[in-house]
This record gives sequence, structure tokens and C-alpha cells, in this order.
Amino acid sequence: MIRHLIAASVLALLAACGGSGGSDNETAATSFITPGADVPETAERGEDGVPRDDYGRPYDYAFLGREIPAFDGTMVAGPLFSTQELENQWTLIIVWGLHCHDSRADADLISELWTEVKDREDLALLTIHTPASAERADEAYGKYNAIEDFFEEKGFNFPTLVDEDASIRETLKIAWTPSYLLIAPDLTVQGFRSNLSDAEADNPVQGLLADIKAVQSDWEPLADEDKPAEY
Repeated sequence: MIRHLIAASVLALLAACGGSGGSDNETAATSFITPGADVPETAERGEDGVPRDDYGRPYDYAFLGREIPAFDGTMVAGPLFSTQELENQWTLIIVWGLHCHDSRADADLISELWTEVKDREDLALLTIHTPASAERADEAYGKYNAIEDFFEEKGFNFPTLVDEDASIRETLKIAWTPSYLLIAPDLTVQGFRSNLSDAEADNPVQGLLADIKAVQSDWEPLADEDKPAEY
């Protein structure tokens, strides 16, 4: 019984962050996913129902095409944050955690993204640092004592909201770290991807920005009568 419980816990953690080794699947979930995208027949679904490739990366996101739930918290730099600040602008939200090797592998790319967009008016960036779960909150920072220690060591300073107890993670139904969410001015999620370091593009950052630009060019807000009942 104990062995089964340990195995289940390990599988849950791997599904939240990453398995051992990369995927050889030609249809791996390594691209930018937009509302209505097809899920390959090769997708595997665990107890959470999330379709994943053989590395664990999701092919879908719970709120893709829907309005992102409201959340709030405190930034590393000190100010309070709420979802009202996302209104009437495009925002790329990146959910990550120092406990996760895939997140650490993406950290340089996140910093590069911040350098690219920090002075732009057409796209804002927000990262959310979160533990793997509420039960593992004390492991959120890995070998570091705090996010500030990691930033100081690496020379990073991208804007980061701190999810101390995984409550924001649960609210946003994040099934993987790192997760990249493109939020439209009407607060709907118009794009999703997992590990940027696994992107198919030669230049992952420029590839993601190109994907975002394509979505922005084609996007039109839904009329009230066309919105799903859960809006």
C-alpha cells in the first residue's frame, strides 16, 4: 500500500513538472497551442484528465479560449497585484517554479523575453512563481532560500508574483510548470505552451513572439451572445 502511494506521488510530481528525459514523439506538445487546436490520438490522460505527450507536457489548458479566473498576490518587488491590471492589454503570463528543472532550464529564456518586451506597449509580461502543490510549498525554491537569491545569482529581474501556497496555481488549474499563457485584453486565454526550451523554433524567444503576434493580428473579442455559459 505504501509503495503504491509513493508511486502515485512521484507520478503526480512528474506530471506537474517533467518526466525523466525528453519525448521522442513526433507529435510532442512542444508548440504554441491556440483555442480549438486538435489533441493528437497519441495523447495520454491521467487521473486529472489532462491530455499529455509521453514526457508529460499538456496539449491543452483548462481555460484556453475562456476568461482567466481572478487572482491576486504580492510581487517579489513588494507591490500588490490583481487581475484588474491585466485588463485592456495583452499579457504573457509565465507560471514557473525553482523546484522544477524544466522551469530552471527556461529561466534564461524568460529573462530574454523580459528584455524583449519590457519597453513594448503591445505586450506585457508577468511571471508567477509557484510550488508544485500546497503540500510541497516548503520545497518551492529548491536549493535557494528565496527567489531573490536566484535572481541575484543569475542577474535576473523579471517581474514575479509569489504564489506561496499554490493557491494561485490551483485557481488557474496549472497542470505543468513552466506554463506560458497569452491573455487577451478581454482576459481570455488565447494561447498556451509548455517548456520554451523545447520549442521547435531555432530561436525560441523570437518564435514565441511571432506566435503571439499572429494571434494578436487575428484576434477579435467575442460578442456577449457568443460567449460560453461559464464566462
